[in-house]
Amino acid sequence: MHDNPFRPGFGISPPMLAGRDALLDEWREVFGLGAWSPYRAALVTGMRGVGKTVLLNAVEDLALAHDWTVVHGTLHASLVDELEHDRLPALLQAQDAEAVTRDVTGVSVPQLGGITTAVVRQYEREPRLESMLGRLVELAEGRGAGVLVSLDEVAIESLDQLRRIAIAVQHLMREDRRIAIVAAGVPASIAAALDADGLTFFRRAQQVRLDTLTLAETRAAIAEPVRSRGRTIGEAALDRAARGSEGYPYLVQSIGARAWEYTPSTSAITTDAVQHAVEVAHAAMGESVIVPALRGLSARDRDYLLAMAEDDGPASTAAVAERMGATSGNAGRQRSRLLDGGIIVAPERGRVEFAIPRMREHLRAHPHDAQLGLPTKARETFRD
Repeated sequence: MHDNPFRPGFGISPPMLAGRDALLDEWREVFGLGAWSPYRAALVTGMRGVGKTVLLNAVEDLALAHDWTVVHGTLHASLVDELEHDRLPALLQAQDAEAVTRDVTGVSVPQLGGITTAVVRQYEREPRLESMLGRLVELAEGRGAGVLVSLDEVAIESLDQLRRIAIAVQHLMREDRRIAIVAAGVPASIAAALDADGLTFFRRAQQVRLDTLTLAETRAAIAEPVRSRGRTIGEAALDRAARGSEGYPYLVQSIGARAWEYTPSTSAITTDAVQHAVEVAHAAMGESVIVPALRGLSARDRDYLLAMAEDDGPASTAAVAERMGATSGNAGRQRSRLLDGGIIVAPERGRVEFAIPRMREHLRAHPHDAQLGLPTKARETFRD
């Protein structure tokens, strides 16, 4: 009937960015060049699927709308090299009217021709991160704007790259130049960046921890895209969809997309369509979100999660340690790592809960996923 307005998938911007308006207002102030804002340097963190990359996309769009230049990068081992040898020279060539000139190389006699010239490029691909970034800021300031450096997927393995970029940005900020930086990553990576040598600059940055959406925000994130495309969704169906998502942005988009496609030729999205969508989206959470989150954990970290999964709600840390056969001190180390990684939360003293929706249910149904490398139930059927 109409194109699906929902965008399930990591890093794909949805039609409506619910629950982030107050945050985006902070960056509007930065790009509007009003009063100095702490959001000129910001670190965004949150669990997988909560919308970090989508928020970066929205911040970049705001910057572009204010005529700022955006330097975007996903942090990896060779990002600085890419910036120095490709992206920054390309941006400078495009923006600087003096980047390409022609030098006269000779004059021929009238019968044979005229003046001969050679192209001289001002920004050859040379490794000059600091100077090229400074020139890019100078050009942006000349038109009353600035430069946004946007970095996604901060990782422990790429902290050297983050350090190089941060030093260049910090130098320009000290000169009160119009530059801003925002970086995003999971909690463990952001914590590592804050503790790393040479990155004290980020300890003074604005910390933005993304949470799941409220029930009201979730309902709006589902209802408004549906109605904007000319279809309807009743209160019962809307409530089931919102509660089924638990406010988790990835699930909001996944449930919305599947409910939309269930009977695309009808004008109304029914409760049956939503129920089907919730079941499929919940089943897909395992491979899309939960298994990838488990892969980076140690065996004891996964044991901790399995012990937590035995409870229907928040688990006692003492009970978890007992089920693991570990001392409270040893279990506490797993607890700290899982908290830093955004895998669990501590709703109250002495208790822990899963941060990622459906992880308890997934571990109960697929305990082998928490014991990576051990035989699965399917493989066991081939044994004598």
